[in-house]
Amino acid sequence: MKKALIALVILLLLGGAGAGYYFFFMQKDEPVTEAPPKPEKEVEQKEEPKPIMDLEGPAPEITEYYVTDRRINVYNKPDNQSLIVDALYKGEKVSVLEKADGWFRLSDYIVYEEGGEETAEWVDAKGLSDSQPVIKEQERLEILDSYLQKSDDLKVHIDMFRNKTQQLLDDETCTPSDFEELGGWVRSVTYKKRNVYFIYCGGLEQENKIYLDVDKGEIFYR
Repeated sequence: MKKALIALVILLLLGGAGAGYYFFFMQKDEPVTEAPPKPEKEVEQKEEPKPIMDLEGPAPEITEYYVTDRRINVYNKPDNQSLIVDALYKGEKVSVLEKADGWFRLSDYIVYEEGGEETAEWVDAKGLSDSQPVIKEQERLEILDSYLQKSDDLKVHIDMFRNKTQQLLDDETCTPSDFEELGGWVRSVTYKKRNVYFIYCGGLEQENKIYLDVDKGEIFYR
């Protein structure tokens, strides 16, 4: 009976030793499986508040305009029955200082007599636009001819008169009203032996007199 107990004890010891060997030596070589990391909570991206856009201010007032009619009158008051003091012509650019009831003021106020009423240069707004008008060639020639219609020997020298008139207008030596005042180019009696004509620009003094030799196509001054 004792032998049987001794044998059972020996078997238990051997089994425990084997189990210990397995846990301490065999488990050591097996790869350790790491637990998968816990998913991080997604950080909610908060939308940053967009800056409040500044409210757009009112558009700047337009003060530059172009004449769209062939010719418009300039008055000393905003009234069609008032005194006409000048004229403007198609394509001319003007600066507007004041707008009142469909009229545009182009100049400062003027008092001619002490204690008298103020006057200025006014035009009807209907004849102006903030867009530059397109003047086609045929219309351009018609406008030039309206300035030259009383020129001496017009039919003979019309091309030269047109060309030089346009030149003087483009470089602002003359204005359309200068040509309208005389009706065009006038034959010069000073240069009798030459085909010379003249026009006054900016006044009626000798210094304002401009000569044109139509044979040479030359503009000159005395």
